[in-house]
Amino acid sequence: MQVTKSILIERALLGVFWVLGTIGFICDEIIPGLASLRSYVLLACDVTLILLGLACLRHRADILFVGSLTLISIFSSLILNKLSIPFTVNGMRVFIGLMFCYPIFRYFTDDERRREHFIRTLDKNLEVFLWLQVPCIAFQFILYGADDHGGGTLGNWYSGTISMMIYLISFYLMRKRIRPKHFVSSVINNFKYVLLLTPTFFNETKISFVMMALYFFLLMPIDKKMFVRAMIVAPVLGLLFFTGYTTYKMTYKGDMPSTAIDASIFSEEYLTEYMFMDIEEAEEDANWNMENNENGLTDIPRITKFLMLPMFEEEQPGHIPFGFGVGHFKGGTKMDHSEFFDQYDWYLLGTIPYLLHIYLQLGIVGVLWYFAFVISIFIRHPKGYSKRDWNLQLFIALLIAINLFYIEAPRDPVFCFVLYGLMAVAWLPDKAAEETTEDELESTLVPSTT
Repeated sequence: MQVTKSILIERALLGVFWVLGTIGFICDEIIPGLASLRSYVLLACDVTLILLGLACLRHRADILFVGSLTLISIFSSLILNKLSIPFTVNGMRVFIGLMFCYPIFRYFTDDERRREHFIRTLDKNLEVFLWLQVPCIAFQFILYGADDHGGGTLGNWYSGTISMMIYLISFYLMRKRIRPKHFVSSVINNFKYVLLLTPTFFNETKISFVMMALYFFLLMPIDKKMFVRAMIVAPVLGLLFFTGYTTYKMTYKGDMPSTAIDASIFSEEYLTEYMFMDIEEAEEDANWNMENNENGLTDIPRITKFLMLPMFEEEQPGHIPFGFGVGHFKGGTKMDHSEFFDQYDWYLLGTIPYLLHIYLQLGIVGVLWYFAFVISIFIRHPKGYSKRDWNLQLFIALLIAINLFYIEAPRDPVFCFVLYGLMAVAWLPDKAAEETTEDELESTLVPSTT
């Protein structure tokens, strides 16, 4: 086969995906001696993604979004907050996946031949990636128990990110095999993708219960028979939910409320403590953890972090429009942390919802930019592919919304590869939709090869 430009880009993109998607587990569990090289490997992957992204920029909208985010970051960091050029460049790396993954995927979807070959290869790679999570999370569970170490091939502390990736990849692959008139049999015949969700209940990811409900609800074709299918799926979902909940309670070793270890994780007391804490108490507790815990970890509840936002305006006014500049979530390895980080490390460490991740760096302008970007990828579609796969697009939209208030997973290019990449292929061909019957048309872009 002749090696064309598209093949080179495809191989480079998938190469970056596999490096970013496995280096964590390799460095943490297989070859710890490589940990010192990890930052250099990540930098090489970031540079590769930038080059691939620039080579694939074709649409004015993509150029506008990449250019505007670059200018916003430079203005906020260099001009308003007087951060150094190296610090700003390094800080912008958290937006590389956001800026370039979608344009790269659009490069493949804009041409029919490129599209068919790429999606066929992509599906095979995603399925292998899904299967790899089983032994990796099982190994982490045996070694560490059911906690945040269970990040699968992504490595330690990526439990939330890998769980959402597992659900999205499984959902995408399953949707391609659903035949509307034979929904139940389609699910049964491809039940392996449901079983591949099991690792998410062994890594202390509470959002998995929400994802599982969305998974089965949106898996059903949206038509007049949806209510009937829901009645059929409900008992299965209930059984899976009970099994997952039981597994979670049996394996969970994290901090539970004072009512004892068998307290329900869905109780009002536990959820309140998990999501909310008194502001003064949260700051004191975080500072105490920073000073006294051996690993210095601290994690203020998410809602409390939102409620503490006025603190920044009171102590350092004038940053609401453009934030405090990029880079405060980077550094500490080859580059020093910022003064802002040193002052608020007790707040910035631990779980940061993606909405806060953007707002603290780029302010309201950055948040508006992100909303505009998300809306645009749900409007723009490849030529000849204007029919929506509503189920997949709704699943992705809800996943984006969850991340805004849950974790900062989209800062990682490997997560953006799956999230924004699959959004780029979540369109159905016009011709197929017109010429085939409902019984013949699978909700996919190209026929499955597996």
